[in-house]
Parts: sequence; structure tokens; C-alpha cells
Amino acid sequence: MTDVRKSLCEAIDHRDRRASHRWAAELVATPGAVGSLWASYWLAWAAAQGAGSASPTLPILLKQTWASITDAAHELGGDWAAFRNEPEIRACVAETTTRLLDQPRQTPVVWPTKEITLYDVGTMRSTAPPVATDGPVVLAVWQRNEDAMEIRMMGGRFLTSLETGDLRGALSAVAWTMMTQVQQGLPQPLKCAERGPSALPAKARASPLWFWLDLGRAFFRERLTSGMHRGWPTMHTAVTDAFRNNYKRWTPAERMRLLLAWILQVRASMLPQPESLWTAQSVQQQLADIDLPYKEIAAELADPNSVILKTPVQKKEVSQKSRSEAKMAEADAAVMASLGITDDD
Repeated sequence: MTDVRKSLCEAIDHRDRRASHRWAAELVATPGAVGSLWASYWLAWAAAQGAGSASPTLPILLKQTWASITDAAHELGGDWAAFRNEPEIRACVAETTTRLLDQPRQTPVVWPTKEITLYDVGTMRSTAPPVATDGPVVLAVWQRNEDAMEIRMMGGRFLTSLETGDLRGALSAVAWTMMTQVQQGLPQPLKCAERGPSALPAKARASPLWFWLDLGRAFFRERLTSGMHRGWPTMHTAVTDAFRNNYKRWTPAERMRLLLAWILQVRASMLPQPESLWTAQSVQQQLADIDLPYKEIAAELADPNSVILKTPVQKKEVSQKSRSEAKMAEADAAVMASLGITDDD
């Protein structure tokens, strides 16, 4: 299952339409794998986020389509054969895949290294805390006797850094809270209240990740009173629900990438945005194209030795993409190692 998810994300990143629709169909046709499909969709969205324009519409659509998929599954009473053959299900998956293929790719943004994070936070802790530390947003989330004071300080630094355009400072504030006690240089572990879903282990429920998402909720709620577009808190709710639904499906590195993509949207919400940002373009689909990957899968199941032709990709294009992916993978691995995050977290 992991290999199919990885292949789907790579195909979307490469803009390989034939392969993307094929791998998506594989997950629809596999009993119980549709959750992994949407987990992959979220990763594909996050991978395209960067230092460019905002992209809050796709998360909202991912939440809406997931609700439609789960409703259909309940109506069909667990009949997986009927589910994968349902025309509306196939059309929904094909449309979502197409939207992810067509989303703009932006200049990548990565988490600061351990050295940069410690330097930034050291500078922050040596200066007076910003006004936001005692502001209504932070105090609406921070819990006395349950959250460490450092969590409150970093919350204020995070909001102030984003508002002043200091993205690196905001990322360092978040990354520092995810480090180990030794790396943070604290006399005791950073205490954080349990905010995660009850189905998760206590350690995961108490992850600072949930504090940051709660801080985002309070931030958007407060900004609504100042005329912020209602789509922003809707986007935030969609991302938060995605974390709750897919926390166990995503690796620590994947969760950090989703968190980074979310932070980029919070930052974008502070800047003027065109009204067209909230317009979702229609997707034109042909029934034959929607059904093609399912027919290919059926043909393979009927004849395991059959060869399914795929759209060829130019060698030069593959080489360029491979180098780019390798650099991103190395950056992710270095950040995860520096933060002390393992697959057990």
C-alpha cells in the first residue's frame, strides 16, 4: 500500500496524468484503501506549496470530496465491488486527481536546520516577548498548568514573525517545540497539554502539533471579526480534520511537510489576496477516460502477464525531476534527524 501511495504522489508531482489516474484507481479498487488515497492527495497538495501564491481552495475541496466518498461508502453498506464500480465515485476520484495535477508548483520552502532553529530561538529568548504572547489568540489556546511557558512564548513569536514577514522565524519557533529536550537545552521535557484525537497514544495526543493547529483556529476566529474571508477558517478546519484522519497514515516527515504547507497558508491569509483565489475551475472529463484505468486493472487481473502501456517520459525530464526529488528528500531527512523525530513519534 505504501508503494502505491508513493507512486501516486510521484506521478502527480511529475504531472504524469496516465500514471496518476492509474494509481488512484488502484487504491479505489483495493478494499479499504480509499483512506490511503486521500492521505496521498493531501501529501500531493502539500508538496506543491511554497513561496508563491496561496492555495486554500484545494484543501476545502479535499474535505468536501472525502465527505462525499465516506457518505457513498456508508450508503453502499460496505459492498466494495459496488463502491469501486459506482460512476460517481470514479468521477470524484478522477476530478480530484486532475485538480492536483493542474495545481501550480511553487518555489519550495523547507524547515530551518537544527543550527538555524537554535540560533533563532536563542535570539528570541534573549529579547523581550512580543505583545502577541499576552494576546487573545495565544491565551485562548495556552493552558496554565498544562502547557509550558515556553509554548506560550513560541506561540507569540510565531504570530509576530508571520505578521512581520519573518517566515524563517515563524518556522524556527514551531520547529523548536518539536525538538527533543536535549536539543532544546531545557532542564525538563517541554510540557504540552493533550489535544489530539483520543484514538492516538498519549504521546501523540500531547504533541505540540495540536497546539499549533489550535492556535491557528483561534487566529482565524479572531481575524474573522476584522473582515477576513470565511474561506480561510474553512481551509484550516479541513487541514485539521486531515491531520486527525491521517495522523497514523503519515510518517513524521510527512506530517511536518503538511504542517509546513499549513503555515504557508496562514502566512498567505495575512496578505491581500484576489477574490479569484476562492474560485474553483471546472474539470472536464470524458467517461471513457474515467473508466480507462479500471479497465486496465481488470485486464491485468484477468491476465497477469499482460502489459499495460504507460505514457513514456523523456529521459532528460526524469533526470531533472529525480535530482530535484533527491534534494527535497535529503532536506527532509536532515530536518527530521536534526529535530530528533523518528517514525515512532
